[in-house]
Amino acid sequence: METILDKMHIDLDGLFRTIKHPLVILDKDDNIVTSNDDAEFFFGLRRNILNKYKFTALYSTTSPLYYLINQSREKKTTIREYSLMLKNIIDKKEHEVDIQVSPFEDTDYLLLMFIERGIAKKFNRQYMQAGSAKSLVEMSSILAHEIKNPLSGIKGAAQLLLDGASHENQSLISIICDETDRINNLINSMQIFSDSSQIKKEKINMHTIFNHVKMIAENGFAKDIKFIERFDPSLPHVHGNKDLLIQVLMNLIKNSSEAIKNNSNKGEIILSSSFLSSVRISLPTSSKKIELPL
Repeated sequence: METILDKMHIDLDGLFRTIKHPLVILDKDDNIVTSNDDAEFFFGLRRNILNKYKFTALYSTTSPLYYLINQSREKKTTIREYSLMLKNIIDKKEHEVDIQVSPFEDTDYLLLMFIERGIAKKFNRQYMQAGSAKSLVEMSSILAHEIKNPLSGIKGAAQLLLDGASHENQSLISIICDETDRINNLINSMQIFSDSSQIKKEKINMHTIFNHVKMIAENGFAKDIKFIERFDPSLPHVHGNKDLLIQVLMNLIKNSSEAIKNNSNKGEIILSSSFLSSVRISLPTSSKKIELPL
């Protein structure tokens, strides 16, 4: 018997493992045909057992879930509901969740994603109970953890796509992986409420920073803008933090692109590098541009 995994020409099971929310897929008769690891913990059943269950064995037919399921089937569109209270028949536990029901195109299958609402309540409870800087550090730690969860999912999905991608698309997918790593590193280094934060520095080739940010800009917010490169190949390595340099350069290029777009796209962005001893900021005589060396 052909399953949904056979019909989909991607490693759906591998993709499931990267998404850090409970997921289940139902067939037209509301049988659970597959699920992910997070669904095991959410429903309290091992996947090989859960995947043999009918969905009505988990939730009563009077549950508002079935209204969402029916609406998604009838309208063939994604249906979302927020702050829904669900009680599992098997373990009798009640969960407050956001639910998303999505139909697979040209099939009778539905994807259900459960997003637990516990993090918002936990964040609020810690904020109300504590009035010190320590509590703020704890809350930022919780928030950082929640940001990193979808980041790992994004990178995992990108890595799955990388294997079968064309050479041109591989470079774009690599940007996704690099940028998720950069955000992850920024989160790890965040000590917002501490005076003792340390910036990790290393020897960096600035031209790799230029090329990385330029590729992101050309495929995103500055895709219609002309870039001109004037690099000095003899430029020595600089001692700095890679992620922060990317962030600074990204902001400068984004500001430049917005200025150009506000001027009817009349303009170009020049990326140049040169070594001038003791010179930190250079203001050219021309009124048409301002150079801000890093």
